[in-house]
Amino acid sequence: MIVNRRTFVVKRGHMDDIVALIQAEIKRTNSVPRLYVAETGAFDTIAMEWELENMAEYEKQWAEYFASPDTNKFMEKWYEFTEIGGTNEIWNLVK
Repeated sequence: MIVNRRTFVVKRGHMDDIVALIQAEIKRTNSVPRLYVAETGAFDTIAMEWELENMAEYEKQWAEYFASPDTNKFMEKWYEFTEIGGTNEIWNLVK
């Protein structure tokens, strides 16, 4: 199993906007990421995590997501509320 952890920098004053936008997108896509808002650490940062079986599932999930015409509408709003930067990490889950 792998975990895809992505962090994003939110434009100052738009944390509530981005959380609401993400929650609506989660509902629209029936996806099941975990969404985190930082209590300590880097300011204006959110993180999302998805658990996936392997890299093939990761690639399939993102290809299907970006192929959807509704994703473009989401991304337009996304860029209104986020700054350049962040991370995209893939972790192997070791039990």
